[in-house]
Amino acid sequence: MEYRKLISFGKSSFVVSLPKSWVIQQKLKKGDLIYLQPSKNDLIVQAHPQKRNGEQLQIVISVDGKNLKRIEREILAAYVNNYKTITLSGSEIKNQAKIIQEFIQKLVALEIVEQDSKKIIAKDFLNLNDISITQIIKKMDVISRSMFSDCKNMFNEDNYDSIFHRDQDINKFRYLVYRIVWHGMKNPTDIFKRYNLNNIDLFNYWWFSFSIEQIGDCIKRIARYMKTTKLSKKSQDDFLDLLNEIEKNYLMVLKGFYSCDFDIAHQISDDRGKLIQQADNFFTENRDALYIGFMVYNTKSLISNINAIAKVIYQRMPI
Repeated sequence: MEYRKLISFGKSSFVVSLPKSWVIQQKLKKGDLIYLQPSKNDLIVQAHPQKRNGEQLQIVISVDGKNLKRIEREILAAYVNNYKTITLSGSEIKNQAKIIQEFIQKLVALEIVEQDSKKIIAKDFLNLNDISITQIIKKMDVISRSMFSDCKNMFNEDNYDSIFHRDQDINKFRYLVYRIVWHGMKNPTDIFKRYNLNNIDLFNYWWFSFSIEQIGDCIKRIARYMKTTKLSKKSQDDFLDLLNEIEKNYLMVLKGFYSCDFDIAHQISDDRGKLIQQADNFFTENRDALYIGFMVYNTKSLISNINAIAKVIYQRMPI
C-alpha cells in the first residue's frame, strides 16, 4: 500500500498523484481519461472502461509433450483468467481430442467453435451481465444439500455415481465464481458497478466457494467409503447420527451466511470440537473396519470446512 498527500487545488477540488508504476502498467499517457467510482469509504481508480472492454484476450496452448492433466490445468487457468479465445494446437491433438472436448464441456459458457486434427479452438461466451454470483453460490448450496441427503442413504442404497456427478457440477460453478473474483480483483470498478462488490466481498465469495467445493469432495469420499466398509447395524446408526448433526450445522451455517448472522457463525465454531470428538470416538470403536480411517478423516474434514464458512461470516463483523 502506498500513501499520497492530498493537495488543495483551487476552491473546489483536491489533487492526489498517481504512482508512476501503475500508470505505466495501465499503458496510460498524458490526456487519457481515468475512471473514478466512489463508494461509502473508498474511491476506486481505474483506467477508463472503454480501454479495457476493447481487449479480447487470446491464448494458444501447445499440447505436444504434455499429459492430459497438465493440459486441463492450462485450459482451466486460461478460463479463470477470462481468456475469450483458447486455442489448443499440436500434432498430438487427434489422440487426446475426445477427453479435451469432455473437459471443455464442463466449463460454463466455453464452447468449441472449430476443430481439426491439429487444433481445437474454444470461445468463451460468458456475459457477466447475465449472471449473479449470489445465484451461483445458491446453486452450489442446493447441490451440496442433495449430496448430503443421498450420502446418508449409502448404507442401504448405492447413490455414489449420482453423488460423484453432482460434485463435478459444484466444481463447474466454483470455477465460474473464481472467474468473477479474478475479473473483479483486476477490474474493481467494473465489478463494483455490476455487483456492488468490493475486494473484501470478492475474497469472502472465493473462500466460501472453495469451502463448498471441499465439502462436496468430502461428501463424495465419505459416500465412497460407506459403500465399501463393513459395519454393524449399531455402528451404522452411530455414524448416521453423526452425519445428521453435521448436516444440521451445514444448514445452520448457510442460514448464517445468507443472513450475515454472527451468532450462528460463533455457535458453529463452538460446536466444531464436539463433533470432531464424536468422530474420533466413532473411529476408536470401529478402528478395525475396512476403510474406517479414510471415512473418519473425510468426516472430520467435512466438519472443518463447515467451520471455514463460519469464519467467512464472523470475520466480516464490523469492528
